[in-house]
Amino acid sequence: MGTGFQLIVGAVVLLWGAFVVVFPQVIIKLALAAEKAGLAWNPQARWGTAWIRMLGAVLGVFGLVMVVTALLEVLRS
Repeated sequence: MGTGFQLIVGAVVLLWGAFVVVFPQVIIKLALAAEKAGLAWNPQARWGTAWIRMLGAVLGVFGLVMVVTALLEVLRS
């Protein structure tokens, strides 16, 4: 994987994770719409907004790891 590609994808995943943590209601509305359409199961009824914040935190950590490893590779070369 190219360093530039890894840096861009990592930054996008990091920003998406931050967005999900800060604005979980937007994602929950999308999940409710998908559930009404019969496309998905919505865990909000059981877990509240904690599930979406957990997803955002995992995405943020994954993106942060990608960005840091790409930056370390740039600094090493």
